[in-house]
Amino acid sequence: MSESEKRLRRDINRIADQLCQAIDGRFDFQVSAETEDMDVQKLSVLANFVLESVRRNIDELEQIKTELEERVADRTRRLDLIIKGSNDGVWEWDPVADCLQVSQRWREMCGRLDSSDALTLDDWVAMIYAPDRAAFRQQLDDHIAGRTDRFRAECRLSDGAGGYRWVVARGICERHPESGKARLVSGTQADITRQKFVNPVTGFFNGRYLELVLGERLTHQPNEPLDLIVVSLTNVALVGETLTANETAALSRDLRRRVQDNVREGELITSLADTTLAILIDDHDAGAIRTRARQLLRAFDSAFSIEDRSIWLSAVVGAIPVRESGLASAESVLQATRMLMRKARQHGGGSFLIYQEEMREENLERLDTEQLLRSALRHGWVESFLQPLVNLQQGLVTGFEALARIRHPDRGLISPALFIPVAEETGLIRELSERILELTIPLFNDPALIENYGERFTLSINLSPVQLYDPRLADDLLRRLSEAGVSPDRLKIELTETAVMADSRVAINLMTQLRERGVAVALDDFGAGYSSLGYIRSLPLDQLKIDRTLVSGVDRDEEKRVILEMIITLCERLDLVVVVEGIENELELSCLLGMGAMVGQGFLFSRPLPVDELVRTVPQRGLLQAANLP
Repeated sequence: MSESEKRLRRDINRIADQLCQAIDGRFDFQVSAETEDMDVQKLSVLANFVLESVRRNIDELEQIKTELEERVADRTRRLDLIIKGSNDGVWEWDPVADCLQVSQRWREMCGRLDSSDALTLDDWVAMIYAPDRAAFRQQLDDHIAGRTDRFRAECRLSDGAGGYRWVVARGICERHPESGKARLVSGTQADITRQKFVNPVTGFFNGRYLELVLGERLTHQPNEPLDLIVVSLTNVALVGETLTANETAALSRDLRRRVQDNVREGELITSLADTTLAILIDDHDAGAIRTRARQLLRAFDSAFSIEDRSIWLSAVVGAIPVRESGLASAESVLQATRMLMRKARQHGGGSFLIYQEEMREENLERLDTEQLLRSALRHGWVESFLQPLVNLQQGLVTGFEALARIRHPDRGLISPALFIPVAEETGLIRELSERILELTIPLFNDPALIENYGERFTLSINLSPVQLYDPRLADDLLRRLSEAGVSPDRLKIELTETAVMADSRVAINLMTQLRERGVAVALDDFGAGYSSLGYIRSLPLDQLKIDRTLVSGVDRDEEKRVILEMIITLCERLDLVVVVEGIENELELSCLLGMGAMVGQGFLFSRPLPVDELVRTVPQRGLLQAANLP
């Protein structure tokens, strides 16, 4: 090898040595060539040009990288903000490794805040309410298999504290570009408990949630006490028809506060669909259920003050000792709740009952009665019976109360004690009341009644609570009377004390309209409900009808005599006619006469009868002699 060849090789090796720095990722250097060989110098210059180009490309790439990182960070911040704002949990599942990665919010939903263990799909499924698991897996399998574009499943999820949340899980697969197999499934989990489990009016959990918790406790806590207290607000629907949106919201807030004040922290309050509250109480004292139930009942002893109105909510309370009653499923407990509340409502406001197994048979009878009532209204089996109103000072029949009866073609006469409570529960009371009105108005012109009792006898008709809210009622009554050619002062409308107290503003408005047009108004069943004598003074009334509960045994009960004497004296001062109901024997009548009672009705004079039997058996005069009194 010649000397010039050796120098050339040496110069090239020197350049190559310098370029080795680029192998380590360094490009911030210059290649130098200390030679006079023009070709080597050209090579050196060319290498520096390449290095400069690489440096420029690197700078551009770094700038692009920085911009991309900033964009990714910005999008990540936005995504984090969106997820945080939606309050959703995030999850990512690797189906190959069966590894489930979840966010902190996801763990909060499941009550697993203290756990950092890796999860599997089976861990997730185990948290789901058992009846929902199969559908969850099926929807996930369908998406992974490509049968659906996205994964979506709604399910009930254990919250780790004995309760449940209703969640919706959404996700989508990342698939292998060649095989199409799922290699990652990512998505979110949203808490929709409020939409699914919370009553929007009361703010309490709903019946669906109660059923879930009952099922869980019955299955997994067989040795723990399980007692349910049920409060039904019997007139809240009627009251609600007269309230504005703001008044309804205010009443709901006050009701919620009043109930919570009588329930211990941690006890479950649920709001059922039929204006009923159910409370799972946490009390291990076997006798506590009665005490707690009566405590809740007393919470409704005072009126709710809504703006300028006083509103009374009439409540009945029931108690179900679930374990002692042998109720083994959530469905059977809820069915027992419905039975118990129907029975309690039949007893009227302020009632308290404990569930008994015998109520199941009664429920079947109630269903049969409802069918009977519907058939009676459809086929014309409803009749208007009359019970005389007697002037006790003269022994003279002055009018009649019209009462509904059903005459079944096969079963004969049906007692109102059987069908009236069912009519009130089912809402058929409105149709029944209107039917009695249709049957009664023509009786003003009945020839037999006119011949026996004269042309000025009065007829009393009971209005159902739902009719109080009919704005056309007064006009309709006057129209019917006008078409029949009857003076309005011969008609008397009877309203129950409970109905009037439920919403006094609506009741007083109707009472005032009727009285201004000549129709008399009576307050029925006084003494069976709130019985506030002071309140009576503010009502536009013509008559006060004293309930049988105050009359029964008045000849033997000194306290009842004092109360009745006080009522009669007050009504005389208020220019109200007192009608004493339920007089059944001579001793009661004699005692009432001594108090100065003016008008009465009861079995002592006559039971409610159809018109033909009434005119045949009840004379207009001489009823006191028939009762063996002078």
